[in-house]
Amino acid sequence: MLFLCIFVKYNCAVMNKSKLLSIVVISLTFVFLISEILYTDPINLILRVSLLPLLTWLYCISVKSKNIYFLSFLIFYSIGQLTIIFDILDTSNFIYNLSYYVGNVSTILAYLFLILEIFKSINMTSILNKYPVHVMILFVLDIYSVYLVTEITINSGNSTILFEVIDIIIETVYNIVVMLLLSISLINYISRDSKKAMNLLLGSLCIVFSEIMQVASYYVTSEAFVKHTYIVLLVMAFTFYYLQSKMSYIKHGIYKESVLKGYES
Repeated sequence: MLFLCIFVKYNCAVMNKSKLLSIVVISLTFVFLISEILYTDPINLILRVSLLPLLTWLYCISVKSKNIYFLSFLIFYSIGQLTIIFDILDTSNFIYNLSYYVGNVSTILAYLFLILEIFKSINMTSILNKYPVHVMILFVLDIYSVYLVTEITINSGNSTILFEVIDIIIETVYNIVVMLLLSISLINYISRDSKKAMNLLLGSLCIVFSEIMQVASYYVTSEAFVKHTYIVLLVMAFTFYYLQSKMSYIKHGIYKESVLKGYES
């Protein structure tokens, strides 16, 4: 009886902490969006750096069946965002280069872990047999999109990083991973058509468009609207990703069995 009381008390404490942290994350997100619009730089930079670690913490305490790939995605993306602190503390070329490489490599790793999370439940053999034309079109579009975005980045004339060849490799790999994330999410939705798959697809769409807006804000135009759109899309992406993390796929066998029982009754 004593152990049962302790267990119930512990679960209540965890639930209360989870609800409180959820309210904090949601409130800070709204403050962050408002501060971006009002150009309150010190505030929005601090919030941008702190939101992802808080979301990672919320995932750890609120989701019982934690996924190692999704957790790795949150951790590495948080590391990528934390590199912004280096730019605030020191504006030297060395720190700028360090922030660039660590931030981009961490984000690439984050997207790769998310791709692994989505890909692990896809039967690619079945997909290739059913939708060969769809996969081929996606593949061609990915190649064109990567080429287009990478060319814009390289020809911008704004590169002040240490090694040009390494920069090209990083930018190309980054764009490949982003487009691969979208393609895998779309294939997953086609093969499953569930709420979890839909949230993953919507999150990936928001990620891709936010990355496009970020490239546009860096190399094409400095309009405030572009930067604000990038931030809003990024927030929406992580909202969809967090929602899907609390869902699970329903096995088709169980679904069919329940349908048959319904007909029998």
